[in-house]
Amino acid sequence: MSDFSNTCTESYETSAARASGLRSFFSAVMREIRIRRALREVSALDDAILQDIGLGPSHSGIESAIRNGRDC
Repeated sequence: MSDFSNTCTESYETSAARASGLRSFFSAVMREIRIRRALREVSALDDAILQDIGLGPSHSGIESAIRNGRDC
């Protein structure tokens, strides 16, 4: 007769931590996708429209404004 042992050493806490880490990773990836989509959309605007919405006369501050918001 052979001995059977439980070879699974992963605990619930380890599994939960891994799931939490994966959620954080995918959340960061989705945030970056949304930011890049917004960058493409706003970069297509001309300088007059950018000035109207408060991003200045050029495209230089677009990424900072999208990632961090505008200064009031």
